[in-house]
Amino acid sequence: MPLSGPLLYFLAAGLPLAFAILLDLLVGDPPENSWGERVYPPVLVGRLALALSNRVPREDPRKERRAGVLLWAVVAGVALVISLLFLVVAGPLLLDGVAIFVFSYRGFWSVTLGLLALGVTVFWVKSLFTISGLSRYCLRPLGKGIEEKRQWTARVVNRPTAGLSDELLNSALIESLAENTTDSVVSPLLYYAFFGLPGLVIYRSSNTLDALLGHRERKWRYVGAFSAAVDRILNVPGDAISGLLLGSGGEKRAVVSPGATDLPPRSIVAASRALRVRLERSGSYVIGEGWPLPTEDDVRRAAGKVKKTGLLALALAYMILGVLAVVGWTFFL
Repeated sequence: MPLSGPLLYFLAAGLPLAFAILLDLLVGDPPENSWGERVYPPVLVGRLALALSNRVPREDPRKERRAGVLLWAVVAGVALVISLLFLVVAGPLLLDGVAIFVFSYRGFWSVTLGLLALGVTVFWVKSLFTISGLSRYCLRPLGKGIEEKRQWTARVVNRPTAGLSDELLNSALIESLAENTTDSVVSPLLYYAFFGLPGLVIYRSSNTLDALLGHRERKWRYVGAFSAAVDRILNVPGDAISGLLLGSGGEKRAVVSPGATDLPPRSIVAASRALRVRLERSGSYVIGEGWPLPTEDDVRRAAGKVKKTGLLALALAYMILGVLAVVGWTFFL
């Protein structure tokens, strides 16, 4: 059966994603401080970003902002160029690797090199999103004593946890699950569906830069401002879709408190509505006033909803890939 037209385009993008999903569910992310983690593309991007940011003098906010723009352009640009060069070199081989799955044999070396290109693509795509790893990471603090739970939760969420009650720790974990549903699942799948590996690389590079530099402390406030702004913009469609996919099942509308100083993403509001729990970030916002604060069972329920949301987002990504294959949207090959 010859490979051509929409079938070729669909399989060239769809098969690496399918194997990446399978790898995520069966193996997950490499253990912390392992050799696998050290060569993970997002980790390499993070190391480059930190090395460059540490060279920026913290003296003038305007110069720091300009340096932050340049830093984003260099890091994201390097990642994008590498992905494009990979597709130029390995793209034709990738098509040969895909061909064997529809019994289109093209010779021993074509198939061998094609499978190698497919394997590298699968590893790269898998490294830029996670479904199972997100749930496992956020569930690790559960069942521990309060002090140990605070320490483990601090490794998951981007906020101080000292002094937080057990219920507020559960709230922080649910908020992290909901927000990372956008960052680690829905948005990566969307950008891959529309723009292939280059789109996924750009999105994940921006997201990594925001995670590393987009903080309010004086050291990062200005140099990370541009990365944080780009990440917010890139996450607008993903956050909206995450909110829709997560928010089903609630009977009562979740309301952000009028005095909130930091409005939460739609995905967090949707998680409150779906679970019917109060989510609270001290000094920033309260969502779902009138509902009870979450228990550890609610955190587990949230993890289950994240997995379901990931599968729905995956189905949506394949629908988009199918439509784009039919219309010939194939520049990423």
